[in-house]
Amino acid sequence: MDVRKVLVLGLDGVPYSLLRRLMESGHLPALAEIAGSGTFLPMETALPPVSSVAWASFMTGANPGEHGIFGFTDLKDREISLHLPSFDDLRRPPVWQTLPGKKSVVVNLPFTYPARPLSGVLIAGFVAPIFERSVYPESLIPWLQSKNYRVDVDSVRGRQDRAFLVRDLFETLSVHEEVMLSLARSEPWDLFIGVITGTDRLHHFFFDAFDDENHRWHSHFLEYYRRIDAFVDGFVRRVGHGVRVILLSDHGFTRLKWQIYLNQLLRSMGYLSYVRPDPQSIHDVHPSARAFAMDPGRIYVHGSDRFRTGFLGPVAIEEIKSQLKSKLERLRPVDVGIYDAESDERLFAEVLFKEEVYTGSCTDLAPDLVVIPSRGYDVKAAVNAPSVAMKDIFTGMHTHDDAFLMVNDPSAGEKRSKWHITDVAGLITEVLA
Repeated sequence: MDVRKVLVLGLDGVPYSLLRRLMESGHLPALAEIAGSGTFLPMETALPPVSSVAWASFMTGANPGEHGIFGFTDLKDREISLHLPSFDDLRRPPVWQTLPGKKSVVVNLPFTYPARPLSGVLIAGFVAPIFERSVYPESLIPWLQSKNYRVDVDSVRGRQDRAFLVRDLFETLSVHEEVMLSLARSEPWDLFIGVITGTDRLHHFFFDAFDDENHRWHSHFLEYYRRIDAFVDGFVRRVGHGVRVILLSDHGFTRLKWQIYLNQLLRSMGYLSYVRPDPQSIHDVHPSARAFAMDPGRIYVHGSDRFRTGFLGPVAIEEIKSQLKSKLERLRPVDVGIYDAESDERLFAEVLFKEEVYTGSCTDLAPDLVVIPSRGYDVKAAVNAPSVAMKDIFTGMHTHDDAFLMVNDPSAGEKRSKWHITDVAGLITEVLA
């Protein structure tokens, strides 16, 4: 087949294991057909496994040590103070900027705000606080507003009203489907990238509904996936032959049991203190603190080489990193007040030094340690949580493994034995470059 275009459809937070089960049970006939005649593989994603980092890694084909994005929040230069990185902070070009002479349509891809000019169309995905800065060209804004287009569901209201959230998930999906299909018809393109983020929201709130047939939202969970399957089927059939179709997720998902608050843990271990009894943000970290954490699972040592208030030299930094790695990897759930876990279960699967995770010119900006939790223990970093371990209304959490990759080409999987989200850009450029 003479392939001249590439269609990429992202399903945010969809795990390979779940997708396989849904296909085997007959709920996703269109996806099962693509998988059966093409390539369907598990895939690892970037660390930490959040959408800003993962989709940045997808669109650049680079790890965070090269593209410079390590979370939804980051640190100001030499300060223990929050910075909210955006598309403007990306240190490597997205794949569509490396394809001279090609036209691209990019819809709802996270971490593309504010929208940058390109040869084609870009409608930014979350986080996109000002809609008028989310769209290129701006001439599309009235049309999108007429469709009642919104970037994301209202998760804040959804925390209080599940019935509203379910309606919002389906309504937002319908709008995104309509906009993507319309742009695919009306705009010239060589590369089309569209992302459905509702799957991630569905999993955070309703991941427990999948296996429980008596769950109030079980049928809605399955119906949402059937809608996704119908959308993919209609889109693929509409674009016709001569198109490489790539489907992927940015990270996996699993059932959430407990949330673990790293800053409370570091405080209890004597590594962290604050300038006030009721800290509100990491800005309140005391100058004498030896380490602190940021979402999700990033630990920074208070070194003089990095922070204006830092007082630890190279030898002390390495000692503290080694101490923390050893202590955290030995922790069991019972050590933080969790008594409903297996006695031999570890709280954290691994604690990695940044040099084990990242490579590139931005590695000096990376966290000193990256904490990978065991299944079911979601690592957080709020400074004002009342305890180390807490329950949450969410029922699902991200994982760095068990993402998926699907390609309508049976030979695609032969290109490498193990796939990572940074490899997907190569599947695009080998067709279009």
